[in-house]
Amino acid sequence: MVKRDGFWFCFDDTRCKTCKALCCIGEGYVFLTNEDIERISEFLGLKREDFLKTYTRKVFGKIALIDLVIKGEKRCVFLDDNYRCEIYPVRPKQCESFPFWEKFKELSLNKLKKLCPAIEECR
Repeated sequence: MVKRDGFWFCFDDTRCKTCKALCCIGEGYVFLTNEDIERISEFLGLKREDFLKTYTRKVFGKIALIDLVIKGEKRCVFLDDNYRCEIYPVRPKQCESFPFWEKFKELSLNKLKKLCPAIEECR
């Protein structure tokens, strides 16, 4: 069970193995830092420019990963057919920090569980 200071909820990361990647499907954006761009580009064996051209777009003046729509489902470009992240070892910081996002502190447990069934109230 993963706990973080300042958060009232915990995250059971062992449940990710059976999840259908709810955190990678649906509306939203994955914004990238310069460090993310460098790590992912290197991991994929691409030049920075090629990575940016192929896998990203500008949203609100920031660089974000593109989405794909597969079988009517909007999903991260790096989510494979088995609902696993193809770049997991170098996933963006935003993904790595999920679900410990400041905006989630105000949500109820029921709302959080709809976003991620591995979220539990800390005891």
